[in-house]
Amino acid sequence: MNSLKLNLSQCVWNSNLLCKELEQFLEQNSVQSQQKFKVITCVMEALSNVLEHTNSQIEEVIVILHCNNDRITVDLLDNSPYTPLDDQISCPSPLSLSGRGLWIMQNWMDQVRYQSSVAGTHLRLSLLRS
Repeated sequence: MNSLKLNLSQCVWNSNLLCKELEQFLEQNSVQSQQKFKVITCVMEALSNVLEHTNSQIEEVIVILHCNNDRITVDLLDNSPYTPLDDQISCPSPLSLSGRGLWIMQNWMDQVRYQSSVAGTHLRLSLLRS
């Protein structure tokens, strides 16, 4: 299993280096284009949610990407208090101001786990490789 651990910074976030780093890692692991798009979009959406809906700073977030022959897994850890999320079944209304990112993650990933961790909150996204 190949892994990439990223301790984020404001510089990395502002300069879009995170997307480039994720894309390079996924390419090195021969991940198909559509799956790369899904993983990167979901990671960026999850990070945006952390920054928008918690008091965590980008420097307090860790992203770990794992890639093996059958699965891509993303672990996103932050120090925000765990708050349970509602399960979203249908896409939010076009007029809704929130919820689309969660819906995208739940529909594009094969598994989404959101749980409490010792340090705060742990989001795990898993996508089977096709």
